[in-house]
Amino acid sequence: MKVLLFVDDEVRVLQGLQRQLRNMRHEWDMNFIDGARNALDFMAAHPVDVLVTDMMMPEMDGAELLIEVSKRHPNTVRIVLSGHAEREAVLRLIGPAHQYLSKPCDHEELRSAVARAFALRDLLSNDHLKQLATRIKSLPAVPAIYERLTNELRREDASMEQIGEIISHDVGMTAKILQLVNSAFFGLSQPMSNPGEAVMYLGLATVRALVLSLQVFSQFKNPNLAGFSLNALADHCWTTAVLARRIARAERCDTKTIDQCFIAGLLHDVGRIILADGLPVQYAKVWNEARQNHRPVWQVEQTEFGATHADVGAYLLGLWGLPNPVVEAVALQHSPGRCIAAGFSPLTALHVANSFAHEKAGSPAESIQLDHDYLAKLAPADRLPQWRELCFADGK
Repeated sequence: MKVLLFVDDEVRVLQGLQRQLRNMRHEWDMNFIDGARNALDFMAAHPVDVLVTDMMMPEMDGAELLIEVSKRHPNTVRIVLSGHAEREAVLRLIGPAHQYLSKPCDHEELRSAVARAFALRDLLSNDHLKQLATRIKSLPAVPAIYERLTNELRREDASMEQIGEIISHDVGMTAKILQLVNSAFFGLSQPMSNPGEAVMYLGLATVRALVLSLQVFSQFKNPNLAGFSLNALADHCWTTAVLARRIARAERCDTKTIDQCFIAGLLHDVGRIILADGLPVQYAKVWNEARQNHRPVWQVEQTEFGATHADVGAYLLGLWGLPNPVVEAVALQHSPGRCIAAGFSPLTALHVANSFAHEKAGSPAESIQLDHDYLAKLAPADRLPQWRELCFADGK
């Protein structure tokens, strides 16, 4: 049975949560603890799958608790449930918290967030990879893009449009900005999937604080990893995102779906960054074996780790609360036939765009075998040739 720990300094709040979630007691082992210190004592003796904590508590607040938990229990999923919504407080949680929920929180929303966290934990069977993804606070950025961003932010007349454009070219920056803007603290009625709009919504002061003061964006620690180039990966992800957006527009999707297709393309290889940065020796071995034996990298990953970069990336993006269609697309990018939903989706756009992007780059070792059975169920037979013509129209 999955173990949940709720932490608050107000007993009445804990009692209310206990009443709200009473019908889940046969599925979850729920524990309600008064205060952060008591919570740490409990966790020292009991493994906890998901921690849900308030922000404002005496002696040790929620942010301090989550920092300690991230160090001592990196496998635990960390969720904030708080009525304290000052922007400075929210920014303190950017690193240690996976998700943010605001009080008062509808019990269905809370139950859904916890259930999603449990479902994501089942996605990865490799505990080492699960720990690697769960403990991540930020994803490394391409050094040149990071430098462009910091230079722009230091300008007195910094352009929000330019900042959004810079961030949208980087996988790690985009994922982190979307994690923040989609948190419940900002009260959006619908998840946001456009990094440019996210930057405009957060405002210059917040983005400056994130980058220059809090240093939320880190730089890649292993630039010389044999065979792996973060710059090349960023270029591929950008191309995939642009092609996925072209395909979605050709299908006359609504703006939200088009944005989700773009973000799915941009973030689809985020798991590679996690593996290359966190397990450089093992990932260099994977990379070399794939090249030498002409095997797709994701298949070698499955053999080596028992999971692929798609699994790892989807796990992290799900923890960070990105929209479900984006997480699903990243998770199933190599095996879209496993998707139970019918109809065109960001998964469709990503699957095709990823294949075309590798083909355009002339990288046969990275080629993605299209699932024609899956595609045949979604669209008339002429759609794939039309998508190909559209995606190769620039001759590149």
